[in-house]
Amino acid sequence: MSDMSSDWVGSERPIQQSGGSGGKRRGLWLGAAAVTVVLIGGGAALAVQVLSGGGAQPDSAVPGDVLGFARIDIDPSADQKVNAVRLLRRVPQFEEETGITSDRDDLRKKLYDTFAQEGEGCPDYEDGVEPWLGDREGFAAMPAGAGSEPDPLVVVQVTDEDAAKAGITELSQCSGSDGTGVAFVGDYALIAETQDLADDFAAAAEEAPLADDADYLADMDALGEAGIASGWLDLQAAFDQALTGDEQVAFAASGAGQAESAAMALTAGSDNLELTLAVNGTLMSPDAGVTSFGDLPASTLFGFGFTGGAEAVQKLWDQAQSSSADSDMGDLEDFAATVERETGFVLPRDVQTLFGDDFVLALDSEGLELDSSGIPDPRSIRLGLRTSSEFAEVQELAARFEQVLAFVAPADLVEQESERGSVIASNDDYAAALAEGGGLADAANYQAAVADADEAAGVMYVDFDLMLDVANQLSDQTGAEMPADARETLEVLSAFGVSSSVDGEYSMATMRLVFD
Repeated sequence: MSDMSSDWVGSERPIQQSGGSGGKRRGLWLGAAAVTVVLIGGGAALAVQVLSGGGAQPDSAVPGDVLGFARIDIDPSADQKVNAVRLLRRVPQFEEETGITSDRDDLRKKLYDTFAQEGEGCPDYEDGVEPWLGDREGFAAMPAGAGSEPDPLVVVQVTDEDAAKAGITELSQCSGSDGTGVAFVGDYALIAETQDLADDFAAAAEEAPLADDADYLADMDALGEAGIASGWLDLQAAFDQALTGDEQVAFAASGAGQAESAAMALTAGSDNLELTLAVNGTLMSPDAGVTSFGDLPASTLFGFGFTGGAEAVQKLWDQAQSSSADSDMGDLEDFAATVERETGFVLPRDVQTLFGDDFVLALDSEGLELDSSGIPDPRSIRLGLRTSSEFAEVQELAARFEQVLAFVAPADLVEQESERGSVIASNDDYAAALAEGGGLADAANYQAAVADADEAAGVMYVDFDLMLDVANQLSDQTGAEMPADARETLEVLSAFGVSSSVDGEYSMATMRLVFD
């Protein structure tokens, strides 16, 4: 990864002070917003429009020492463009908020006109923007001097340099900026707060673009498909600039300091939107096993599970102890003693007991009955957890849970030992269900929402179909109707899942929203 202190093409880039640049920065971002909404809006209209997909990506026009970078590409693949628009338009609130009611709307012009209403003297879209605007755009946060905010950089694909420079200048002025720098690299206009910055960024991008950075390329390759939009962050460089003193100590203590960089991509399938995250650094144990989340009952409404929790807790505790000794954060042992005195919980032991080597927590869709006052009866709610920890230790932990819960409401938790692990549940029926296991892994919604479930070390899952069933049941019991917008949203959504795993030196996570 590029050294942030390296020379910029033979000469040091001047450090721009942040003071007095508020108007320029606001103008830059507002001008960029205008171009962005045109590009994003154009993506929706592409279901019936054909745009050229050739040419370089925005990372070819960005310097290699960025702190962070994001790109929007409205021409990744025809299937993804059509899928994304079709799925989003099924959510009623999307149409209401965006005004997108048809794939045939000229959405670029509509969104640009919305922006133009906020400014003064903005050019007509047909005359001042459409003639020079390309299909791709990128945003970058560039390193600045110590104590200064990162310098923003926007790169926009253009078809005519002269027209683009005039148009961008006019957009910047109508948005309230007193000046914006514009330079060009290949097919891209680089837009910065000042002309000096724009020229420096262009020279650096020509010499060593992000597209040639080995670490960036490796991270993006770990993602697989870049999709509709993607982003990349140099975590170490970003936090070195953003955090100081105890903040950096706390960051290191969290374990996140082991991560070098992160990449993400948004893709669209025929029935889902998916966000994939690849973190260069093993935030999870490389030996993490497969979570037993999939053998929960098929009637599971919500839950999460993960492996290696006890090991991770000990590791984080050791890191926090080491960091607190070198900072003003306070003594961790004193904190643990206070927690034990006030609650009875022993840190970190009780947290390790709770998580064990394999932990799942779930809320079931069955048994949600209302009591005489019209609220869910706690005795009927099927809520519980299962852990691989020893049963005797789990029983002691459950007793401490009951003592703490007694301050809110009396609780009579049920513990049960089984071959699948030690169970703590809200009632006997659900304790037995967690002990016996079920067929969630075979449920269609679970399979659709949880990517690579058979290899996942961690899972979170929500079943929207079951949520709608529960809402209908409670409405029947109370006579109260669910708000129409909430019902309409639930009716088009099926499930949401998150899965995490380790792939070599990368910690991977996939978030998937599935539509009915």
